[in-house]
Amino acid sequence: MADPNDPLSCAKEILESEPVTNLLSPVTKEIGEFFGDMANMARFYITTNLERIFKSWAEYRHGRTIDAEAFKRVMPLLPLASMVSEDELQKRWAALMENAVTGDNFLPSFGQTLSQLTAEEVRYLDRLWKVILNPIDDHLPLHRFGRDPLSWSKLVQVFDSDIDTGVSPVERNILGGQFTDEQKANYERLGHVMLVIEDLVRLGIIDKDLVVEDARLKPGQTKTHPVYSFSEYGVSFMQAVTVKGSVET
Repeated sequence: MADPNDPLSCAKEILESEPVTNLLSPVTKEIGEFFGDMANMARFYITTNLERIFKSWAEYRHGRTIDAEAFKRVMPLLPLASMVSEDELQKRWAALMENAVTGDNFLPSFGQTLSQLTAEEVRYLDRLWKVILNPIDDHLPLHRFGRDPLSWSKLVQVFDSDIDTGVSPVERNILGGQFTDEQKANYERLGHVMLVIEDLVRLGIIDKDLVVEDARLKPGQTKTHPVYSFSEYGVSFMQAVTVKGSVET
């Protein structure tokens, strides 16, 4: 019987059914062999990925073992973690597993969130997190831990300090034909960081609030600008994917 959680297993069972065999034979033999090869490759990469993650996790634990009850909290993370091959992301999964057995604020949904992040987004979040933990302006009002506000320009600067944020979509539409290659590349880069930020907002890691500006406008008019911050969920998530003493520089 096919494993409902294994698409390769389900596909192989469908291909081996009599109606499909009658319809596609002998093509199904070749496709079946293909899925067999794919399944073997998948098993190889799944095993390799988990081995590397567990190696990082073991380094975090410094030889300390865990009991079966604690490991149960890690098991739901394994299917998602096994799909990750990037080294940077694997280290975050190892950190998340460690916090699953030792942390007080661990949520199973952290695994779903981490599985949707790219290595680029994880690096970006690390840089933003360091900004929050080491604020330059000591005169800012105090906020709850990790929830200091971040302006749009600050978000872009942390992503790439070489990006010029002064180009608006209106200017791009009107003057786009006159842009130099460098200006076009800058605008494309700006569009990419906007996509990344919106993705982090979608995942609930970053909050986006519209703040009314104190400006003299016509009656009934208001002007707003966005202010960003790590959400309560985002703060706990960042703590969960970072092992104390292991923050990378």
